[in-house]
Amino acid sequence: MTHTGILWVDSDAPHADAARGLMGARHPGWRVVHSPSPETARAPLASHAWDAVVLCLRSSDQEPPGLLELCASHPVLLCIDSAQEALAARAFRCGLGDYVLRDADGTAHLNELLHRLAALMQNARGSGQEPGQPARMVDARIWQEALSMLQEQRSALQATLASMSQGILKTGPDGRITVYNQRVLELLNLPEALLATRPMLADLTRMQAERGDFGEDYNLVDPCGHDYLAQVGVVPSPALYWRTTRDGRTFEVRTTSLPDGSLVRTFTDVSDYVRVENELRESEARFRSLSDLSSDWYWELDAQGRFVQLVGDLVGSGMALPDVLGRTRWEIGALNMTESDWAAHRAVLAAQQPFRDLELARRHPDGSVYWLSVSGVPLLDASGALRGYRGVGRNITGRKQAESQIERLAFYDALTGLPNRRLLLDRLQRATVAATHSSTQGALLFIDLDNFKDLNDTLGHDIGDQLLLQVAQRLKACVRETDTVARFGGDEFVVLLEGLSANSAHASAETAHVASHIATTLGQPYPLGETSHHSTPSIGIALFGRQPCSVDELLKHADLAMYQAKAAGRNTQRFFDPEMQAAVSSRSALEADLRRGLEQKEQLLYYQPVVDGKGHLQGAEALLRWNHPRRGIVSPAEFIPLAEQTGLILPLGHWVLETACAQLVTWSRSALTRPFFLSVNVSVRQFRQPDFVQQVLGTLDASGANPERLKLELTESLLLADVEDSIARMEQLRSHGVGFSLDDFGTGYSSLSYLKRLPLEQLKIDQSFVRDLQTNPNDAAIVRTILALADSLDLSVVAEGVETTGQFEFLHRHGCKAFQGYLFGRPMPCELLERTLRPAP
Repeated sequence: MTHTGILWVDSDAPHADAARGLMGARHPGWRVVHSPSPETARAPLASHAWDAVVLCLRSSDQEPPGLLELCASHPVLLCIDSAQEALAARAFRCGLGDYVLRDADGTAHLNELLHRLAALMQNARGSGQEPGQPARMVDARIWQEALSMLQEQRSALQATLASMSQGILKTGPDGRITVYNQRVLELLNLPEALLATRPMLADLTRMQAERGDFGEDYNLVDPCGHDYLAQVGVVPSPALYWRTTRDGRTFEVRTTSLPDGSLVRTFTDVSDYVRVENELRESEARFRSLSDLSSDWYWELDAQGRFVQLVGDLVGSGMALPDVLGRTRWEIGALNMTESDWAAHRAVLAAQQPFRDLELARRHPDGSVYWLSVSGVPLLDASGALRGYRGVGRNITGRKQAESQIERLAFYDALTGLPNRRLLLDRLQRATVAATHSSTQGALLFIDLDNFKDLNDTLGHDIGDQLLLQVAQRLKACVRETDTVARFGGDEFVVLLEGLSANSAHASAETAHVASHIATTLGQPYPLGETSHHSTPSIGIALFGRQPCSVDELLKHADLAMYQAKAAGRNTQRFFDPEMQAAVSSRSALEADLRRGLEQKEQLLYYQPVVDGKGHLQGAEALLRWNHPRRGIVSPAEFIPLAEQTGLILPLGHWVLETACAQLVTWSRSALTRPFFLSVNVSVRQFRQPDFVQQVLGTLDASGANPERLKLELTESLLLADVEDSIARMEQLRSHGVGFSLDDFGTGYSSLSYLKRLPLEQLKIDQSFVRDLQTNPNDAAIVRTILALADSLDLSVVAEGVETTGQFEFLHRHGCKAFQGYLFGRPMPCELLERTLRPAP
């Protein structure tokens, strides 16, 4: 019987003894020779008498033993640790035998080793090589180069596997894991010792399930991998499934089956990808929910400006989606956009510039207009080329309506709907500029309703408003569409005419024709409820265009002309005359000077003597004068009316009263002047002051003047305004000794009914009657009547304006006891008056 010879090279004697014992029991025909080291095995190997060689490497061996070159003629089986697989790979690349991984317990792998050894020898016999027959020796240099190349490839493969971000493993046809990298250990949280034992993939999967890697009922695995993992070994592996770890990471698991029945599986941590995808999904869901809740909508255009997407409240866009997609904005159109406007918008898109708040007006099928506002930014690809635009749009019809209402409130009169003062000024500014550039003329008509206040006071403001509405309607009917009718305020209206003839005469004629038409139209009766009212306008006209003129000046010109129309009797028209402006300017300058004069105390009191029938001085009338620094003494006839209109009469009157009282105090210090009285004129505004009585009494107390020497001269018109109040005030002052004289008697109403009730002590005959009493029988009769009336009422009389001896004699002959006029002395400073009283030297 022929024995099979086995050379066993092993430094681990117990391991070798265990192998020999197992082989003796299973293969009694095998002859086993144990060599404790590669060095001692060289001699037996050289004999070529071995059917197979088992080479058991030490765990510390990092390189194949040198005796491998002697093994080329024998089937060789390596027994190595898992960490030494690279050494086996190098040997196998040279066409040598098989290898077995040594188990940790040292003997469990021997059954597998004997099985592979028998298969190895069987393969050798099948190849025609008889055991023990010498084989061709491998060249040692080529062998070493092959080993070096295998080592480099092995190192490169290991480096590649180690550098992969994916975990990877490979099984053999029998399902055992033969290749894996460090990343798969990290991802699956597996010890390297476990995979070094080359476990079955199915066993590894069951172990993971037992420790809960796949969750309860495999709820951490997607449906594609659920059945496979739940029935591992029964259901084939899907090409792709996803699973989640217990700490929340997500793995993508891909499996590729190879032709020999082995497979390659990769594990990729896609947690970041899933997180980003979820965030994008949430963001999109948020965007869509906000779009659904918002009244805005989102849009996208392609590179040609065509709509490719709209999301959100499309009702606000005013158009159905099919009517928009595939079309450009300029193809859809807008009421407020011209072709040049669209060209400018396309230029913005071509320049890849963002745009904001492009407002578009469009019309609904029912004819109503709606407004949109759109904003967009360019979309660029990675190379910077334009992909299109995207942005948002919103319906701004409500805002536009509000803006229109605000503009109406700001620029139009709430009652009549006409342009108000602000809008008129704007249009007037434009009209003056246009007239200058076009060599045409324009006209401004300032219209004031005559006696409108009386209507308001008698019938109420509601009726007055009705009249103003009708006036506004009539005015609009009187002019062209291009002209402007505005309400300036109250009952004042302004008409702005443009495009009149460049010839001033023709322009004036055109304007006068329009003004006459307006006057006639506004002069027609107005139906106001159950009544009919008649109203007339006063119209002031100012032309513009030939000479530069500011808006303010133009309004002043028209206003001045209107007041001239009022002064001319109302219900008429007047053109502005530069002399009007000169008069107003002079009046304004005079007012400014008067105010300055009050501050600088430029006022003076002159005194005109009042004498008895024998020419003896009885007292004087205090007359105000103004010592202007440039004009000298200014007559009161020039500045008193202005003071009345501006209210300056109040501080002037108070100063006169204080100065007169001070003069009375001075006179009281001399026996010669102590009996003199002093008359002071009181204006209507001054007398109507609520505290007038207190002012007079306070001035008397402060100065120490004798009230019985003070006479206040009042006019008939002042007293008739409120007779009862006048009597009460006079009585209060009369009770303190203050006397009252009725000035200019005979020129007013001269009613006996009030004359007998007023606490007067003196009448003054106006100089207009005295002047012609010698030549005019009527004046003479009036003077005699006044004297007789005063005598019957026990009132003294002073005749004013006595300038001739004949006037004096007539008055004295008919009972007049006191006289005042140039015959006895002109108004003069107090020093001159007192000098006339001194005896001649």
